[in-house]
Amino acid sequence: MADFARYLPLSQRSRIDERGVTSDRREPTATVLRSIAVALRAAGDRGWHAQADGDAAIVADAVTQLIAGFDRPPARRALEAAQQVLGMNGRAADPVSPIDGPADAAAALDARAVTIGDRPQPTRLVELDDAVVAAVRIGDALGRPIAVPPLASGAVALRRAAAAPTPIKAVISGHSLHATDAAWTIGHGPALVGTADELIRFLAGIGNCAPRQARGGELDDPGA
Repeated sequence: MADFARYLPLSQRSRIDERGVTSDRREPTATVLRSIAVALRAAGDRGWHAQADGDAAIVADAVTQLIAGFDRPPARRALEAAQQVLGMNGRAADPVSPIDGPADAAAALDARAVTIGDRPQPTRLVELDDAVVAAVRIGDALGRPIAVPPLASGAVALRRAAAAPTPIKAVISGHSLHATDAAWTIGHGPALVGTADELIRFLAGIGNCAPRQARGGELDDPGA
């Protein structure tokens, strides 16, 4: 069972040795950043200018925002996440070195992944959250989902669900959330389902597509 399973009721699964469980997010965060870098290199200049969300943002904006946010304080991350969910565009990007296209951005993301892997202190969940949400936005824009490890998407979904603003809590209250393409379910109650990307998108306030009720045979564990 993944380590985020400890913090909300999850589907009952076979007990396994969890002595190696850690709250350190260095490895999954670095993995997601490298996956974004690979996608940017593959997409090239055309993908760099693809629209990222329903607003005016493009991939270049999403990547610049991610890079600008490296090392910002947790309290500021939380405020900006709430503003995003509530549709408040209150964030002004921090000054960063100019990003000259997808190759430059990919190099910056790869360098950050190395820094994360080499530094002695653990990576907090908020930094993983930034990377996962950016991966979902950029994958949407490029028309090709960016791979995110189930541990990473589940941890971010759990964090977002626990801190969700009232409009999102109203939808998910009394329900579990089940990712149909990843090995996690969070919460208790009748299941609302979607892919991991779809659930992250909804919990992050991107778009207005809510998770749906599970269809027969769709859940691995109907008792979730």
